[in-house]
Amino acid sequence: MPYPAPDGTELIEHLGTGATFDVALVRLGGQPPGPALGSTLVCKRLAPGALHEHAGRAAMVREAKALALARHPALPALARVGADRHGPFLLESRRDGASLRDVLDGWRGRGRPPPASLVVHVVRTAIETLAELQEIEDAGGPIRFVHGDLGPDHLLLGPLGDVGLVDLGAARFRGMEPDLETADRGTLPFVAPEIARGESPPTQRGDVYAMAATLAYFATGAPLTRAREQAAVLVEISEAGLCLDALAAADALSPGQRRALAAALDRDPARRVGSARALLDAFDAASPRGEPDPDAARPAGPPSAKTVDARGA
Repeated sequence: MPYPAPDGTELIEHLGTGATFDVALVRLGGQPPGPALGSTLVCKRLAPGALHEHAGRAAMVREAKALALARHPALPALARVGADRHGPFLLESRRDGASLRDVLDGWRGRGRPPPASLVVHVVRTAIETLAELQEIEDAGGPIRFVHGDLGPDHLLLGPLGDVGLVDLGAARFRGMEPDLETADRGTLPFVAPEIARGESPPTQRGDVYAMAATLAYFATGAPLTRAREQAAVLVEISEAGLCLDALAAADALSPGQRRALAAALDRDPARRVGSARALLDAFDAASPRGEPDPDAARPAGPPSAKTVDARGA
């Protein structure tokens, strides 16, 4: 059966089906909603296995509400929420870019790691972006934004060197209704151990851990655990922590910057920095000149890196 594009749209491409979302690109008919959205949007429906599950519907509501609340250039913009005979759907802007996994794979395809200047730029920009999101306020005060599932597939390097975040089905925010709380465990090995074990819902502190883990992986290209099976990975990150030997030798970052990332990856959440801003301050203080990285102007994307969108996997 073809992907059911909502009324007023036409299907461009079915991107794929994940555990929670079935995702496609659609084109708006008639007048575009504005330059911030464009005429090509990402449409998310619930995957067949999630359509009649509370957790699936909660994920869709969370994503829609988080995007409506946390308006920021790093996030997709919410265009419409609706329902039809195929079930609920949401339309959001297309966030162009290459996932950090694809950036890394593109450089691997050339037989070399990403340039040091690109690594430093991505690491600092990603931390700064998360800091800005965590600090968003509105008339009611801080919105307490939590992404909930950061990893190399959900961080995009944009065409201007910006970093975007997609797939907000596990998001948390101020005033979230209790019935939207579900047992979201993130993605191993990037998720904080306490969240992976189900001892804590997604938190801002957990987002800092997941961001640091993702950036350690990007900076090194090395596995973060020795184990490969999911159950064994959970035991390893809980009892031994991530394998950071490759990070300790990552020449693209200064020793102090490597230590800042490693400190954010402590197994004990009480010993970690509590905010992305604190991590950014530690990272900047450890830069070779004791000041923020000058950000090589708009670093070029990697060869062979694919353009990706929010896929909801």
